[in-house]
Amino acid sequence: MHLSDAHHSRKVVAGACMVVAPILLLVATVIHPASDMDEATQVATIADNLDAWYAAHLLALVSIVLTVPALLGLMHMLRERQVTLGHVGGGLAMLGLLAFVGLVAMELVMWQLVRDGDTGAAVSLLTGLNESAGILIPFAVVSFGVSIGMALLAVGLYRARAVQSWMAVCVGVGAIVFGLGIATAMNWLTIVAAAFLV
Repeated sequence: MHLSDAHHSRKVVAGACMVVAPILLLVATVIHPASDMDEATQVATIADNLDAWYAAHLLALVSIVLTVPALLGLMHMLRERQVTLGHVGGGLAMLGLLAFVGLVAMELVMWQLVRDGDTGAAVSLLTGLNESAGILIPFAVVSFGVSIGMALLAVGLYRARAVQSWMAVCVGVGAIVFGLGIATAMNWLTIVAAAFLV
């Protein structure tokens, strides 16, 4: 690989990220402790699984970072055919990724509070976050842009015949199922979604 060849280097980086990002996401979802809609139960789970909680979110954060060049690579694959799906899907997915960074950061703050033994403050903070439209809309709602955007990219890839049809289907199914898994706090769904994305 010659770093002076910018076109080749971009393709190699995007391709590597398309492989590594979903693998890291799969590992993160597998080791992630159980999710729960009840704040007190969730904080108790964090307290019982501090290391796993931290590792899962750290891996998720790295996966998000690596997903950016992967998405740019998918958008580039649609630069000649299905340009609109590439731009809209890629834009929504990027916006969703930014929101996901915020969600992961909040989860790491919860980890720090519980680690310091302040479970009461952690429950209070988590309750406030879950009931605040000022947090839910820009972070929880906007994060679904990843699922919608990647599904649109998958449709574009399928219609442009830029990849094998089964690959496009896996990306689309994985993206939608991941959104459902996050929305319903069902860890097994996020594991299935990450497996599809891999």
